[in-house]
Amino acid sequence: MFGKSAAQQEPQSKSIVSKTGAERSADVIKRATKVQHSIISADTTLTGDLKSEGDITVEGTVDGNIQCRCLTLSGQPVIKGSANAESAIVSGTFKGDIRAKKVILTQTAKMLGDIYNETLEIQPGADFQGEVGRLEPEKPAVANSVFPTKANGSEPKVSAPQPAA
Repeated sequence: MFGKSAAQQEPQSKSIVSKTGAERSADVIKRATKVQHSIISADTTLTGDLKSEGDITVEGTVDGNIQCRCLTLSGQPVIKGSANAESAIVSGTFKGDIRAKKVILTQTAKMLGDIYNETLEIQPGADFQGEVGRLEPEKPAVANSVFPTKANGSEPKVSAPQPAA
């Protein structure tokens, strides 16, 4: 009843035995580095810090700090704490500081705190009260880490905050 047509059939000529060691290693690395996506649903309240190497979508309430690759706040979330991410898309209420290469405040965002970024987009209708500081672009890290830090464990350099317009 449900089947694949001949054009959709997957080739079966390669078996695991026919792969070279390098090909098998590449497959393992590819599976291991797959980015995970976590969702905090609208009926969930989380108290405490949240850390992920993958992406996080928050639709509920988080009272704590968030660290992830990509942070998306959708619906009517309420965040009280700081966020550290490669990118952050903010809808709903965020009370705290954000450090991200790219930050987008959507038209429904209510942001109370400072933003440290390389790229900032504030859509019409967004409510932003705080200061903006520029993150200095990172040099390529030796290790393949989502959150590079200096050898002494300090945070990236941040230029002086600028008042929001």
